[in-house]
Amino acid sequence: MPTPQPISPIQNPLLTSVNPQIESLTTSGSTSGVDTYVHIQTVDLMYLRHNQYDSATSSTVSSPNAISNYLEVAYTVTTSDEIWEDSTFSGELWQPQVLELNTADGTSGGFGVCGVVNTTVGGTIRRAARKNSAGDILDATGHCSKTGTVIVDQMPGAYNASFDTSAQVGTNMIQMINKLPAKCPTFITSLVDL
Repeated sequence: MPTPQPISPIQNPLLTSVNPQIESLTTSGSTSGVDTYVHIQTVDLMYLRHNQYDSATSSTVSSPNAISNYLEVAYTVTTSDEIWEDSTFSGELWQPQVLELNTADGTSGGFGVCGVVNTTVGGTIRRAARKNSAGDILDATGHCSKTGTVIVDQMPGAYNASFDTSAQVGTNMIQMINKLPAKCPTFITSLVDL
């Protein structure tokens, strides 16, 4: 079974519309179907903020100093790449993946000390399958689902909520999302609406 290769979400070159979601795949009056490539991706994240302590500064009467803090992120990433043979539909589709941040500790604007990031709309690409001159389909197919943990947002000292603002949310999300293609090769970071 061939290894799925990362794909680039390139619009079908036969189409001229700027908006591929409403452009028809067929350029003639034909009603016959086409082989269609469909990609769907989701990710769900759960995170917890940790302080890293200096054990050399601890004693029976004092707490150790926090030398840094970070987010430990548990992820589940899923991609599905399929070919629908001889299918018909109203047009190509590029649906960005939408994520929603929910903090468990009521933090407003930032990540806080714990919470989840859920996919509320799956990222989807639907287009005519790419074929070579012999008519063989070039798009890789398969399903990938991986779980694991990553570390992001390392900062010096103990966690300080005043540094955990909405201005940092996008950067931290990019750090998390950029690690996923190494887990599922067909995960497309540019399909995520950050």
